Amino acid sequence: MQINNPDRPQSESTEMLAARLRLKRSFLLSLVVSLTLCAVIAIGALLLNQLNKTTWQILGTLASLGFHSGIAMACAAALERRRRPTFSVTALILFTVNFAVMMVCIWWPGLDDEDVGRSILTTLALVAYCILAIPCANLAQARRWQPLPYLGIVFCSLALLMVLACIWKDDLVDESFAKSTAVCAVIAFSFAHNCFLGRVPVMPALGWLFKLAIASLWMMAAVITYMIVGEEYDEDLLVRIAGAVGVLDSVATIALVIMTKVKQVEKIQGLESSAAQIKLFCPRCTIQQVVVAGASKCSGCGLKFRIEIEEPRCTKCGYLLWQLPERRCPECGTTF
Repeated sequence: MQINNPDRPQSESTEMLAARLRLKRSFLLSLVVSLTLCAVIAIGALLLNQLNKTTWQILGTLASLGFHSGIAMACAAALERRRRPTFSVTALILFTVNFAVMMVCIWWPGLDDEDVGRSILTTLALVAYCILAIPCANLAQARRWQPLPYLGIVFCSLALLMVLACIWKDDLVDESFAKSTAVCAVIAFSFAHNCFLGRVPVMPALGWLFKLAIASLWMMAAVITYMIVGEEYDEDLLVRIAGAVGVLDSVATIALVIMTKVKQVEKIQGLESSAAQIKLFCPRCTIQQVVVAGASKCSGCGLKFRIEIEEPRCTKCGYLLWQLPERRCPECGTTF
């Protein structure tokens, strides 16, 4: 006979939280220790004039450890808040493999400085991949604009693989492959930008601005793609058109985000400053009447009321949870 323990789920969640906190503490300590050792070794090498190959290897190792610890801590924080868990785990694995590759490039006797440079370029490519894929993963988690976010993740991943091929197999990369890589990167950026705009809670009055940002974004992507495929890099008209729609897209995006924030603040201010009134039926004499929040009484029988109205706010950071597209605080990621 199996007996269900009601305290078990709570204890399991407590143990999971403690494990995550220990993991974040380990990443943070490794970050602090690596940066401290890197600074101490660099200062000692400069004062003692001992900047040899081994010193640079040690400094590179500590700097890489500090950087990857910071990335791992960010991924662990996203997992703790249950933000894009699949993508966070994937990013954690990719940067772990990248750290191992970088250590091999730094310390393996048969490798030279060119391989170290390739490992650094690989790290930069992974950072760019995460920057582009995060808006797509956020929109995919919100289950909006399907299948746009998944297409964005596919093109970001394809662009990453093609860039890595250009970094590590540059002798096998021809002109057509380089063009395809550039076009894929442009499409990945466009999908990421579109997914970022898709996460903005656009008010109906700002719909025209949203459409303008989307249209200018894909127009810029089309012009740049045509320039890459047709090798029209020096065409003055195309360069000016690409620059014009790029500026239009940037201005429309910034204005859309700012105006959306302004409209949200105006709505919140109007909600918080208005006097709350409620229409109800008295439970004793059944007379319908309008009462205000706070202490009042029935206009017919004198029954006393006390009505309390509390706006929903996040229990962790106090953010006003009002008209959100999902049941998750946009400030700290806490579900409600």
